[in-house]
Amino acid sequence: AEFPIEYDYIGFWDLRIAVAKNYRKGRVFIAGDAAHSHPPYGGYGINSGFEDSRNLGWKIAAELNGWAGPGLLDSYSAERQPVFYSTGHDFIGRYIIEDREFLDTYSPGKDLQEFEAEWRAREEAAHDDVAGFEPHYEGSPVVFGPDGGKSSAVGSHEFRARAGHHLAPQPTIDGGDLYDAFEDGFVLLTRDASSEIAQDFVAAASGAQIPLQVVDSLTDEAWEHYDCSCILVRPDRFVAWAGNDRAGQAAEVLNRSVGH
Repeated sequence: AEFPIEYDYIGFWDLRIAVAKNYRKGRVFIAGDAAHSHPPYGGYGINSGFEDSRNLGWKIAAELNGWAGPGLLDSYSAERQPVFYSTGHDFIGRYIIEDREFLDTYSPGKDLQEFEAEWRAREEAAHDDVAGFEPHYEGSPVVFGPDGGKSSAVGSHEFRARAGHHLAPQPTIDGGDLYDAFEDGFVLLTRDASSEIAQDFVAAASGAQIPLQVVDSLTDEAWEHYDCSCILVRPDRFVAWAGNDRAGQAAEVLNRSVGH
């Protein structure tokens, strides 16, 4: 049906991806859309904003409570900025280019059957993108892991505990969820709370006034998934360090994890 319409204004919207040069300036921090903006693809903006806040929140709390090292607050930008650079380039920007190429090639007006077949193929390929989006902080100055890594949005989802990656939750011995057992501060997951390595971490945390909770209530199956015997977990539930032996080096691991 035809109906009258009148345009008062026609504007233009730039399809662009922007990232701030730094997420911190002195006492001022930015997060979410103030730190990064992009076209509305896939909900990456709101999820990135949540992760910005989660990453920054515990570091500000550490600073206010007196147990942050001099480099902890700077690690917010060092960890989060590269993640969005990667999100913008490896996911959102690529989607825009691929969508443009798809629409230039296929059209329901030209060949509906071909268009629908290619659209279904795109939907199947999208599962790989979901599996490949795994923001992590490898190479972070406050992560005790292998050298040479770099914070990125490209990764893989694994049960294995990896320094710089989010900890996959596992059930506890009583059938509860591991995360429900977590309190504020750092958490040391260990097979034995009375072990030398656990006691080293407790002593180091006490001396530095770093809040640390020791949890040894995981099942054998959970430890098989984690593929190690001891894990230091940050307040944002990312792994600061994971391994089998750091006896005598607990202070070094903790100090680095809080920015010393």
